Amino acid sequence: MNVRIVALLAAVLPFAAVQLTYLVAAAHGLVDWCFPYIDSCTSISATGREPPASYLFRASMLPAAMLMMAYWWFNYSWLGHLHRQRGNSRQWRNRWMLGLGIAACIGLILYVTVLGERGDAWRTQRRVGTIMFFSFTFLAQLLMLAQLGALRVAGVRPGLLTAMRLVLLSLLLLGLLTVILDAWNEQWYETIEDAVEWVLSLLLQGNFLLGYFVWRQAGWRLEVKE
Repeated sequence: MNVRIVALLAAVLPFAAVQLTYLVAAAHGLVDWCFPYIDSCTSISATGREPPASYLFRASMLPAAMLMMAYWWFNYSWLGHLHRQRGNSRQWRNRWMLGLGIAACIGLILYVTVLGERGDAWRTQRRVGTIMFFSFTFLAQLLMLAQLGALRVAGVRPGLLTAMRLVLLSLLLLGLLTVILDAWNEQWYETIEDAVEWVLSLLLQGNFLLGYFVWRQAGWRLEVKE
């Protein structure tokens, strides 16, 4: 069974959902027209907060969360098989990758289900969900890369792993930069905060796309045995 479509959809569906939600929100006057990756005119949350854009956002992001769960499960199964082939019974990185990946998807679900709801409790849930999704996805991707580097999977080109390292390094540096800028000048940082969020999301989804190419170059297929 060729499951590469799962990795591709895990990368493309959330990206397309966010872009289309923004276009719908802007077309209905809910947010300003701009290039949010640079202009920092609106947050991702703002694009999916009010109808009709909110309907599209929830209808696409909830299935996307399930696809990402499947992505991490397939990675866990595949990498676990490779570990066992090499006689490695200690697979703590693989187990942590799966746990963090699933937790990240749960965070996304927590965020999406209450987006647009008013109240301190819902605001806290959105914040927790956002932190879980971004931080745990980053850590899961880091653990996946570490395993790919150690296993030296046949067919996977070194340049692809280098690209994954560069994306993760960019995420780490950008995350650290936001902390520094927020501490240095909070008011100024607020003027670029939304753009940073858009870029972070783009980089995160970019690594899912690179994961698709890893699967493609490795040429692995899922076998269901009775």
